[in-house]
Amino acid sequence: MTGCESRYENFEQMLNQTGEYVTQVRGVSMYPMLRYRKDPVLIHPVREELKPYDVAVYAKSDRYVVHRVLEVRDNIYVIRGDNCIGKEYVPKSDVRGVVVGFWRFGRYIPCDDRLYNAYARLWVTINPLVRMTHWCKGMCRSAISKIWRFLSRT
Repeated sequence: MTGCESRYENFEQMLNQTGEYVTQVRGVSMYPMLRYRKDPVLIHPVREELKPYDVAVYAKSDRYVVHRVLEVRDNIYVIRGDNCIGKEYVPKSDVRGVVVGFWRFGRYIPCDDRLYNAYARLWVTINPLVRMTHWCKGMCRSAISKIWRFLSRT
């Protein structure tokens, strides 16, 4: 998982035995919602089909990944990290848990909170603008670099 500090089997065992699991995420794919090794998340087992804007925890190779559900299809979830560009198509059978809340500056924020839901919807909506911003930034850097090299030759 971007985030599971214990071994693969222990996460699923603890989640199934206690009904919850708390960990800090590693990586930046869910930034700004979740910050690298700063914001603990509360994970529950999946008890019903996830909905768009839920944050799924799914198995990928030898790790777990925490990303947001964008769309629900017959046997898969279309998923993307808040700080990612590409979508992933994850079989429903690979989803192990769902983030039900997280802590920010010591305050617990449940994922069913009205303000949090507004944030999630807004972030998914503006993601194409974020991607375009990254693209424009890259193009500007490239142009400036080419101009600088041209001017340096003269």
